[in-house]
Amino acid sequence: MKTISRRHITLAAFVLATSTLFCGSANAEQDAQAILESSDISRGGGSDTGLTWEVLTSASGTNSEELTDQRLRVKASRTSSLAEVLEPTSSKGSKMLQVERSMWISKPGLKKPVAISARQRLSGQAAVGDVAATNYAKDYTPRYLQEEKVGDESCHVLELTSKNNQTTYDKITYWVSIPRGVAIKAEFLSLSGKKLKSAEFEYKNVVKVAGKTIPFVSQMVISDALTDAKTTLTFQRVSAKGITSSDFDVANLQ
Repeated sequence: MKTISRRHITLAAFVLATSTLFCGSANAEQDAQAILESSDISRGGGSDTGLTWEVLTSASGTNSEELTDQRLRVKASRTSSLAEVLEPTSSKGSKMLQVERSMWISKPGLKKPVAISARQRLSGQAAVGDVAATNYAKDYTPRYLQEEKVGDESCHVLELTSKNNQTTYDKITYWVSIPRGVAIKAEFLSLSGKKLKSAEFEYKNVVKVAGKTIPFVSQMVISDALTDAKTTLTFQRVSAKGITSSDFDVANLQ
C-alpha cells in the first residue's frame, strides 16, 4: 500500500479549499444578480407587466425655496419608461422617454425630442433616472459584499458598478431587505468611491404583478452628502395595465 505524504495531503486540501472558494464566489455573484432583479420590480423595472404610477417631487433644506414641486405620471414595461409632467403648469406636457439605456426629452414648442442623460437633474437631489423605472439588474454589475442590519432588518449588501456611462450613477452600495426582497437604502458614489448622495426607501404601496401581489415603492428620500438638501419622491396611484409599444417609440414623443 502506498503511503500518502504530508505534501500530497496539503496539496489536496489547497485544491479543495480553492475550488470551494471559487464556487462560493460564483454562487455569491449569481445570488447578487437574482437579488437585484427581484428588487427592481418593486421600483418599477424589469417586469413584463405594464405599470403606471404618479410621483410627486418635494425639496427641503439648502436652496429648496428656489425649487418648484412637480407631479409626473410614469408608464413602465420591461426596460422602457415614459414620464410626463402634469404639474406645474409651466412644465406641463414635458415628457422623458427611456428605452434601454437611451433617454430623450420633449417639451411643448420643441420641434423634435432631444437626447439627454439619466444623470440630468430633475429637481433638487433627484436626477431624471431616479424617476424612471429602475433597471439596476441590467445596468449594473453586482457584487455581494455581506449581510448587515439596517435598524432591526437584516439586509444583503451589494456593490453595484455601472456597465456604461449612461446610468444615473457610477457606483451604488445597495441594501436589500432579506425578508422582504426590496431595497431599503442606497449610497450613490463617484467612480473614485466618493459618496455623493444617499437614499432611503419605503414600500406602502402594493400592486399585482404576474398574479402575485408585491410591495411597491411609496417614498424615496434622496439626501446630499455634503449639505442638508433633500428631495422626497412620493409614489402613488400605482396600477398594473397593458401599455402599447408605441408609447415607447421616440417618433411618437411629441
